Amino acid sequence: MKNSRLITLFALLLMAGGIFVSCSTQSAEKQIADQFMDFSDESTSFEQIKNAVKDRRIVILGEAGHADGRTFEIKSKLIEYLNANNEYDVVLEGMGFLDGAVLQGVLPPLCIDSNYLDVANAWNPLWSQTKEASSLVEAMCSGKVRYWGMDCNPSLSDYFLIPYLLASSPNVSSVLGGNAFDSLMAIHDRMMGMDTTLMHNELDYFDSKMNQAQKALEEETDLEKKAILDMAIDNALAFSGQVRLGFTDWDAQNEGINIRDRQMAENVIWYLNHFPERKVIIWTANFHGAKQINQIKYGKEPDPELYNKYVLLGEHLEKTFPKQVYSLAFTSGGGTEGYFYTNDSTAIVPDSTSMEFQLRQLGMEYGFCDLSRKKDWADMAFNSTILGYDCKPGKWAKIFDGIFYLKENYKAHEIDR
Repeated sequence: MKNSRLITLFALLLMAGGIFVSCSTQSAEKQIADQFMDFSDESTSFEQIKNAVKDRRIVILGEAGHADGRTFEIKSKLIEYLNANNEYDVVLEGMGFLDGAVLQGVLPPLCIDSNYLDVANAWNPLWSQTKEASSLVEAMCSGKVRYWGMDCNPSLSDYFLIPYLLASSPNVSSVLGGNAFDSLMAIHDRMMGMDTTLMHNELDYFDSKMNQAQKALEEETDLEKKAILDMAIDNALAFSGQVRLGFTDWDAQNEGINIRDRQMAENVIWYLNHFPERKVIIWTANFHGAKQINQIKYGKEPDPELYNKYVLLGEHLEKTFPKQVYSLAFTSGGGTEGYFYTNDSTAIVPDSTSMEFQLRQLGMEYGFCDLSRKKDWADMAFNSTILGYDCKPGKWAKIFDGIFYLKENYKAHEIDR
């Protein structure tokens, strides 16, 4: 009897040891994948996401690539769900700061051609011209969803910037009008066209005139108009800084990213300070939503440590509004991606070492993981294709507050005309 008990105890210890060994050898990617909530339909996850973001003033919705049609569709539906009680304004990558002010009626259109005064024209066509984002565009056009632009890259109103400043303020017109006007318009048109032959002295002239215009705005008595025009000029100066870098050299391109992200953050910060009662949902890419991109290993030539050089939109906002930002990354386990205006598409094939591969193996259609509640994961490194479907190792729980997974993405489709 005694021997029998010893044999049984020994067997139990062996089983326990086996379980321990199994758990200890389980990959971090599999451990993370097992923590995702599984949903057969994407909309059934929305309540969970709403609970996760409810105490945050800023919700960032990313995308792995700017051609992910199914992600666009889900983001559009999620925005409308979260905004059912008109709690949020949507702030858009790919729409200029001044566009939001004019399209929302905060500033008059003045000299801007009325044919252009439409959300679908002002928001970058990568999104606004897709079927998958069309419900959100319609909601913005109809006034059901308030919105604003945060980009300093060329957008609708930027093409009218100098005439608009002239028409808005007599004080500014004395600086930008007269003999300066034609020269400024010529330089600005070349800036909009990303003309790399622009000389530094031409950009110096443009910058000096913009700085003088800001100085002239100090005499403006309409404080709201003054505040918006001042930020519009800041955006023009930020874009001038990118043009000055040339867009060609590797280091210049990457410094341009920092300039753009810093200005996008400044635009969001201005908006939240200007409208202190409002909450925002930001439409952007996973990359820009990263809170600490330096926690990811870029690992490629010519600069394997590239991500140590970036401070992106999500990080700027987290520093300004600590614990008020929820950054939700979207990623996929398969399907295709591709820009609607091309005939090409690319298969999404997760690397076998990635979290997405493990999620694919589990067979879930949609999944959500609230990383913000997993404090012990902060230092857990695992591989993911969150950034452009390129598998990279990193401490992802320090970078994003949540991850939304969909089994199949597909190429965005152009709206019917």
